[in-house]
Amino acid sequence: MTGKKQTEGRSYNYAEVLAWFAERSDMIIVLFDVQKPDISDEMSDTIHSLKDYSDKIRVVLNKSDSMSHQDLLKVYGGTLWSLGRVITTPEVAKVYIGSFWSEPLKNPETKALMEKEMSDLMEDLEMLPRLAAVRKVDDMVKRTKKLWVHIVLLDYLRN
Repeated sequence: MTGKKQTEGRSYNYAEVLAWFAERSDMIIVLFDVQKPDISDEMSDTIHSLKDYSDKIRVVLNKSDSMSHQDLLKVYGGTLWSLGRVITTPEVAKVYIGSFWSEPLKNPETKALMEKEMSDLMEDLEMLPRLAAVRKVDDMVKRTKKLWVHIVLLDYLRN
C-alpha cells in the first residue's frame, strides 16, 4: 500500500519507531512478495531510516517458487538495482530467494536453488546468538569512546 492513506492516521513517527527497533535488533529482514517487488515511497523512506543499520539488513524475495528461472532472474536483478538506489552503501544488501510457507515448493525447476537459499537464510539466523555477543561488545566500545570524548571535552572546558 502506498500513499498518504497509510501515514495519515498514525499518532507516532514511523521512521523513528523503526530506527528504535533497528538499533536493538540483531537482524532486519525486509520481505518482498516476488510478484510485487516494487519499492514504494514509504518503503524507500523506511529503508532510508534504517541506513545506519544497513549491515543488519537482509532482503527476502518470498513466493519465488511461483516463477520460472528466467522471470526470477529478472525480478532478482531488478530488486538489486532498486535496492542499490535506496540503500546507498558500498555493499549491496544480501537478497535471499525462497518460498516461506508450509506447502511444498511449486516449481521443480527452481527447487534446488530455493532450498539452498532458504538454508543459507536459516544459517544466518542460527549465527545470530554468536553475532549478537560481538555486536554488544562493539556497542560497548563505541559508547566508551563517546564517554571518553565527553570527559576530555568537559575537562578542557573546566580548565
